[in-house]
Amino acid sequence: MEKKDLMKKIVGLVGREKAIDLVMQAYNTEMLTTLLNRLEEAKPNMISKFDRRDQLQDALNRVAQVCDLAS
Repeated sequence: MEKKDLMKKIVGLVGREKAIDLVMQAYNTEMLTTLLNRLEEAKPNMISKFDRRDQLQDALNRVAQVCDLAS
């Protein structure tokens, strides 16, 4: 699903303000997870190779999945 469609779905389930709050919390979690994974994979004197992910898409998917479970 597209980001806009996922956000509309979440807004329809929990309301605009709560949707924004939930997605922002999930986005922060995705960012921290990515950073921690990069730090754990790093070796001394080497830059680790990491895959670029779309954390916003991951956050939206995570919130949408939880909303689906709750409904």
